[in-house]
Amino acid sequence: MRTNKVLYRDTKNGKIAGVCSGLAEYMDVDVSLIRIVWLFFVIFGGAGLLLYLIAALVIPAKSGDDVDIIVEDEEQKRLTRDSENAVIFGVCSGIAKHFGMDVSVVRIIFLLMGLYFASGIFLYIILALVLPKN
Repeated sequence: MRTNKVLYRDTKNGKIAGVCSGLAEYMDVDVSLIRIVWLFFVIFGGAGLLLYLIAALVIPAKSGDDVDIIVEDEEQKRLTRDSENAVIFGVCSGIAKHFGMDVSVVRIIFLLMGLYFASGIFLYIILALVLPKN
């Protein structure tokens, strides 16, 4: 038996209107990744803001009786900022914790990206704004 997926805005777990949270639930991916991609569309394309507003108007909100029970296993970790081992915002330590890496390696990568490409600083700021604290 196959059940049909329905796209809803997840207003309970959403930041603004629940569009990204609903898309993440529908596609079964981490909501932070959807937010990062959407933010890139807003900043670099400009169409992201218009698409978000249209999606917020068109996609219905999830009603209270459609609540699912979510069982979180160890394999499905969420990408967050690590506030316990944070130096600035905890982005590098959160990435290192998520991927099981040494935090020094991630910090060096961001430092090199910041020195040689301005994108490292820009990416760090975007991640600091988008990723939730643990």
